[in-house]
Amino acid sequence: MSRVVRVVHSSDLHVDDDNPADRHKGNEGLLAVLRTAVSLGADVLLLAGDTFDNPRVSLPTLRATAELLAGAPMPVVMLPGNHDPLLANCIFRRAGIPDLGHVHVLGIADPVAIVFPAFDLEVRGRAHVSFDDMDPLHPPHPRRAGWQIVVAHGHYVPEDEWADQAHRSWKLSDAALAGTGADYVALGHWDRPTPAGDGRVKAYYSGSPDLARTVNLVVLGGDVVVERVALLAG
Repeated sequence: MSRVVRVVHSSDLHVDDDNPADRHKGNEGLLAVLRTAVSLGADVLLLAGDTFDNPRVSLPTLRATAELLAGAPMPVVMLPGNHDPLLANCIFRRAGIPDLGHVHVLGIADPVAIVFPAFDLEVRGRAHVSFDDMDPLHPPHPRRAGWQIVVAHGHYVPEDEWADQAHRSWKLSDAALAGTGADYVALGHWDRPTPAGDGRVKAYYSGSPDLARTVNLVVLGGDVVVERVALLAG
């Protein structure tokens, strides 16, 4: 861990066909996130689920998404979420994203983790593989690099609300977040940016670009510093 590593975290872009009635506006959110990541000198970009709004996004829109990702000057790690799970003919494969050498889809590129030796960084995450309920976190695993980030797409529930929130899907508990032992947990599923957990690990939702209007900048140095940074225009 001899160098500072800069990671940009976003989620819930909900890329869809450009419809005036749709607040997500096609690839506008992705373009804004990429431009912001470049301006911040990001070493890695994390997209923590629901990059796509649904499995029915048209092929022209998917091609535009792949073209934007192909132009990213940094590695990109994508986690399939509950809106874009890894179905048999998943939207990532239809877009041709796994063929982009620097874009890694967790569950396709590697079932568990991606390691970036140049940054001494491991990124772990459990992809949604259906629309059914699931545990968004893998069991804790020994890290394979100096820094470890866990990516998860789910609904955080504090311990004192667990019984009242039993009906929720994809729940994340304080104990589960702390049990990762990660340096940072990059969360998706909520449109609003907020910390999660009881503070034993640094876990944050980035919020969606269209509502949060920010990304999370995670600086891995002597410590882990998390900062919300305003999006550049898309």
